[in-house]
Amino acid sequence: MRGIRSIRGNCLILGLALLVPLGPATAIEPDAPEQLITAEEGVGIQARRLLVDRKGPASEAEKADVEALVSFYAGRTSKPLWISADKLNLKAKAAAQEIARADDWGLDPKAFNLKQTEIPDGAPSGDLAQAEIALSLAVLKYASHARGGRIPDPAQQLSSYLDRKPPLKAPGAVMSEIAEADEADAYLRGLHPQHAQFKALRNALLKLRDPGVDSEGEKIVRLPSPGPLLSLGKSHPDVVLLRQRLKVEPKPDEEGGEVVLEVFDQAVLEAVKEFQRGEGLSVDGVVGNNTRSTLNGDSAEVSEDMIIANMEQWRWMPEDMGEFYVNSNVPEYKVRVVRDGQIVHEERIITGELDKQTPVFSDKMETVVFHPFWGVPNSIKVNELLPSIARGGNALDRHNLKLQYKGRTVDPNAIDWSTADIRNFHVYQPPGGGNVLGEVKFLFPNKHQVYMHDTPTKHLFSKTQRTFSHGCMRVRDPLKLAATVLNYDKGWDLERVKQTVDSGPENNNVTLDTSVPVHVTYFTAVADEDGKVTAFPDIYGHEDRIKLALAGRWNEINKGRDHLAPVRIDRSKIIVKQQYDNPISDLFKQAFGF
Repeated sequence: MRGIRSIRGNCLILGLALLVPLGPATAIEPDAPEQLITAEEGVGIQARRLLVDRKGPASEAEKADVEALVSFYAGRTSKPLWISADKLNLKAKAAAQEIARADDWGLDPKAFNLKQTEIPDGAPSGDLAQAEIALSLAVLKYASHARGGRIPDPAQQLSSYLDRKPPLKAPGAVMSEIAEADEADAYLRGLHPQHAQFKALRNALLKLRDPGVDSEGEKIVRLPSPGPLLSLGKSHPDVVLLRQRLKVEPKPDEEGGEVVLEVFDQAVLEAVKEFQRGEGLSVDGVVGNNTRSTLNGDSAEVSEDMIIANMEQWRWMPEDMGEFYVNSNVPEYKVRVVRDGQIVHEERIITGELDKQTPVFSDKMETVVFHPFWGVPNSIKVNELLPSIARGGNALDRHNLKLQYKGRTVDPNAIDWSTADIRNFHVYQPPGGGNVLGEVKFLFPNKHQVYMHDTPTKHLFSKTQRTFSHGCMRVRDPLKLAATVLNYDKGWDLERVKQTVDSGPENNNVTLDTSVPVHVTYFTAVADEDGKVTAFPDIYGHEDRIKLALAGRWNEINKGRDHLAPVRIDRSKIIVKQQYDNPISDLFKQAFGF
C-alpha cells in the first residue's frame, strides 16, 4: 500500500508542477516549417540538373551553349524562362513559332529539334523541364545560324580565300537579351543581317517559292547560245528574239516601208551598242557568242540554293559596313563606292586568275598613292622571275624591274641562283608608262597583300570574264575612284586629283584623314533597287562550296591550296645557267654574303 501511495503522490506532485508557469528563459520553440518551392521552381531545378547531366555527352558545338545555360539558370535562381505554372507561356510559344519559320530565312527548321517543346498544358514536371531546356537550346542554335554559325570559319572550312568571321553572339548574351525582350519572335528576327541586300534576297527567296507570286515580271527572252554572228544587215530568226530581248520596237523607215523583224537594222544596231557599252563589252554592234552569253545573263539561273548561299555570305559580313565604304564584288567585276546607303560611284574591275584568286575580306583603306612603285611579291619572284633569271633570261630588263639586296642594286648575272634565295632580294618596278600599277594605287593593308590599282592594259576591261590579275583588283578609271574617295576625305575634286598626278612626285602617298572601309565580296546573286535578282558566274567555285557545306556534304568540298602558306622554292625545277667564276661574282659574294 505504501508503494501505491508513493506513486500517487509523485503523480500529484508532477501534475502540480505542470500547472506552474515556466519563465521565458525556459520556453520551448516549435520546429520551423519546411520551406516550400513552387511548381515553376521545381521545373527550373530539374532543368538545371538536366543541363549538368548533359555537359558530359554534349558535342563540342553544344558544350558552350550548355555551360551558358547552366550559368543563365543559376542567375535566375532556377526560375524557368519558358514555363509558367504547368505550361509553355506566351513568350515560349512566340519563340517556337518563329524558329519553326526558319525556312523563310534560308535556314533549316529541322536543325532546331522543336519536337521536345510540343507538350500539352499540365504535362508532368519532367516533361516541362525537358521542354524548357529544348527551347533554350533551340534559341541558341537559331541565334548562331542566323548570324552565320553554320559555317563559323569559312577560311578553314571552305577556302583560305574566304577570309570571313561571322559576327556570332555569345550564348549568355542571347539568353539575357531574349529574357529581357518584350517580344521573343521580334528579337529572333532581329538577329538576321539588316543589310538591304540580305532583305532583298530573302524577299526574292519567298517569291521564288510561292507559285502565286510573280517575282520577276516578264521572263527574259533568251537567245540560242552559241549561235551565228549577227550584224547590221543580217537576216536571221534570232534577230526577232534580239528585238524582244532589247525591247526594240519595230518602226517604219523614212520611206514608210514595212519593217522586217528578222533583219538586223539600224535600230537594233544602236540597241546592241548601248547594251554592250553598259556591260563593259567591245562596243562594235556585233552579236557574237560573248554578247549572246551576256544577253542571257551569262547563262546563270537564279535558283533557291543560289539565293540561300548568298544570304549565308551576308551573315558573315560586318554588321556595320560604314556610312562611306568601297565594295568590290568579284563575280560582277565591279567596284562601288557607297555613301549613306546610296551608290555614288561604280566602275569595272579586273580580278585574280583562277589559281591566283582575289581574296574575300574586309579592311580599311589608309593611303592613296600616285605614281607608285611596284614591289614584286614573293610568289611572282619565285614562280615567274626566278626560272627566267636563273637560266640567264632578261625578264628583269624586259619588265624594267630592279633587283636590290640590302638596299644596293645588284646584277642578277653575278648571283649563283642555285643557292641564293630570291625571296631575300627586293625586286621592284619604278613609276613610269610601263608600270603595272599605272598612275595610282589604293592601299588597305591586309595579310593577303592585295590592293586596288590602275593598269596600262585597258583593253582587258572589254572582256566578259576579267580574271587576269595575280589577286589585286585593277580599276578601269582609277582617277575617278581616287576623286570619289578623296572628295569624301579631303574635299578634293577630279581636277585636283589630275593636277596631283600631273605635277606630283614619284610614290606620292596621300594619307587619308579617316580610313575608309573596303569590303571585297563574292556575291553571285545581287538584287537591284527594284528587288530583281541578277545571277553572276561562280568563277572561283565558292558558291558551290557554300552549298555543299549547308547540305552537310563537307567531305566533297575541295578547299584548294592555302594561298597564305609560305612561298617555297623547288630547286629541282630551276634550271640554273652555268655558274660564274669571275671576280665580279666573288665580289658580290663577299660583299653581300650570298
